[in-house]
Amino acid sequence: MIEELKRSSQALAGGVVGATVVAAVEARAALAQTTGSHPPTLPQLFFADMSVLAPLAIVLSLSVATAHLFLEPGAPRSPSQHLARVRAAPVIVRARTAAAWPLAVLVGFVWTVGSAHLARAGLARGGPIASGFQLAVGSAAMLGGLVAVGLAALPMARRILAEGAQTSSRRLDPVTTGGVAFVVAVVAVGAGVALGDTGGDGAWPLGIFGVMKRRELDLRPVANLVVIALGAYLAPVAFAGRRGALVPIVAALVGFTPLVATAVEARAMGTRPHVARAVERYAPLGKIALAAARAATDRDRDGASGLFAGGDCDDKNPKIHPTAVDVPGNGIDEDCSGADTVPPPPPPPPPPPPKAAVPDDLNLIVITIDTLRTDVGFMGYDKDTTPNLDRLAKESVVFDRAYAMASYTGKSLAPMFIGLYPNETLRDGGHFNTYAAANVFTAERMKAEGILTMGAASHWYFNRWSGLAQGFDTWDLSARPGEGQGDTDTSITSKELADATIRLLSKAENTEKRFFMWVHFFDPHAQYQPHPGSPDFLGDAKGNTALAKAAYDAEVWFTDSHVGRVLDHIASQPWGARTAIVVTADHGEAFAEHGMNFHGIELWDALVHVPLVVHLPGVRPHHVPVKRGHIDVAPTLLALMNVPVPADARLRGTSLVPDLTLQEAEAYVERDVYFDMPAGPYNLMRRGLLTGPTPGKKLIHFGANQYQLFDLASDPGEKDDLSTDKEALAPVLGAFQELRARLEEIEVKPESANLP
Repeated sequence: MIEELKRSSQALAGGVVGATVVAAVEARAALAQTTGSHPPTLPQLFFADMSVLAPLAIVLSLSVATAHLFLEPGAPRSPSQHLARVRAAPVIVRARTAAAWPLAVLVGFVWTVGSAHLARAGLARGGPIASGFQLAVGSAAMLGGLVAVGLAALPMARRILAEGAQTSSRRLDPVTTGGVAFVVAVVAVGAGVALGDTGGDGAWPLGIFGVMKRRELDLRPVANLVVIALGAYLAPVAFAGRRGALVPIVAALVGFTPLVATAVEARAMGTRPHVARAVERYAPLGKIALAAARAATDRDRDGASGLFAGGDCDDKNPKIHPTAVDVPGNGIDEDCSGADTVPPPPPPPPPPPPKAAVPDDLNLIVITIDTLRTDVGFMGYDKDTTPNLDRLAKESVVFDRAYAMASYTGKSLAPMFIGLYPNETLRDGGHFNTYAAANVFTAERMKAEGILTMGAASHWYFNRWSGLAQGFDTWDLSARPGEGQGDTDTSITSKELADATIRLLSKAENTEKRFFMWVHFFDPHAQYQPHPGSPDFLGDAKGNTALAKAAYDAEVWFTDSHVGRVLDHIASQPWGARTAIVVTADHGEAFAEHGMNFHGIELWDALVHVPLVVHLPGVRPHHVPVKRGHIDVAPTLLALMNVPVPADARLRGTSLVPDLTLQEAEAYVERDVYFDMPAGPYNLMRRGLLTGPTPGKKLIHFGANQYQLFDLASDPGEKDDLSTDKEALAPVLGAFQELRARLEEIEVKPESANLP
């Protein structure tokens, strides 16, 4: 028993030392990526990260120690001693092992590759649930078949090795045969990662390993866990044979001392939310450990903890937590914001009708472009990436300050066409959200009025299971590649999508009466592909960010060229002169802003400020300089098509038609813009408000009483957080809470706990 305690304490100390190394590395990396005027310090990040890694390290270390004691109840052997034991086995045993190890590696490798391709193909054909079932069945069947083949090949492999041993004894060495097979497999995986892309294309079939470069498949947490486990495994081996009563005592002290930091930081994080946010965003293993610590200390199981900056102000009441809906005026602070939300004032009177009537025979085409930033010519970009959209903009109304509601497609497009904020929509908690049939989309309202509805897209998320096709008479996915796509892929689809769009618009039966059409172009989304004939958008710029941005610009240019084909076709048709055109994006993209090179996580301006162009025949081209939100798109589309909205319909936005028809001498009405991004498997909840005179003050809400505040007039880069200034925060926070009090939010839990 004493020996077991000694080895366990040594493993514990070794694991905690490994966790200390991991915490130091993660803290330095987090500090390098943290931006803003009030970043956390390195010691703060280290202690915060270590405080959540310590319990994880203790559990993992004791698990390693238990397994080690079970497998080696005697004195622990070093890795070299284990290998020597294998090599010292009888010849028959060595021959069998030497043949079995490489076959096991081969079976595992082929099964992994095959399962990955099954998953990719399944996603191309159906929804997540059906694809998951097919993958489970197919993968199990494949594994059974491969194991059977491996067992059948074992005698032959053993004979081959035995014959080869006459010239080289190493062919009967399991360490050599297994090691060579393992190295070959690792090299093959590495080649697949290098040659493949994040969509799984290239160097088929090994190119499927390219998906390992995707951000959500970050393997750094696994590597960091291995460091901790190795520390726990090697420490008893290193101290084997050491005597003395102090050894286990010192080891136990080393192992359990970090729990002091855990106890202190559990409450201290709540007073330093910026430190917790840095760990959540930039510590690969720390963010997982932080989520686990919050889950373990969530006493009322409402998804939020009162410790570790979890923000739960009453951890005994499951109805009170940071993401709860705060009922205005009931005297209870359900969302832990610090005060009960005041009842909203009476709704403002409806806006006056537009000064100029919208023609009653309009057609309407909406073009959305995935991941399109405001880096376009008609909004001042100095590179000629969008000549066709620029041409359209010269004849249209351009909204200089248009904002998406979220920075991820699954949480931005559907709400824009429903006319509700994302948290108000009926949806599941997946990464690729499925929207319920009970939602009423703009296309459904138009179809009910006898308007023909058509849609076209080129990505698997636009399959009908997503709900995005609700209300469309024709839904064309002919441009979608046959193989599976994720949220990044290497497919090039703009030409095929433009072809499909023109084909639909060329059919007389589709245009003989009024019609509404929505087309979604995907190519500007990562991963970026080269296009022959593209201008050089890199110039003299250098560095990885510049290279990525130049490749992105080329994708935008390529997409614009095919959008131009659609625009030219519209202009050439007899119905073109009475067709309104709306062009916007679902969200933007980050290129090193705030240390990010992706979207879907935060609400920075680079991610939610998007182009918005409305071409209305007969309307004076001009720019709208005041801020507007995508929540206004649904009522605008309905107004353009003169579709009546029932009195009991919930549409949160305000029609933009008055902005379109405003006379030059008239002033624009300022309106606040609300951001709303529900939590998902790969993102935490984010809300925000842009209020005051344009460009406005921007509030970002992280849950509970965690906020950031930026004055975009003096700080367009959102670097100077003003939230510690209570006088500056109070009026913006009041406007935020007042607006949110009007909403009818629906709480939907993420489908998995992979939160960053």
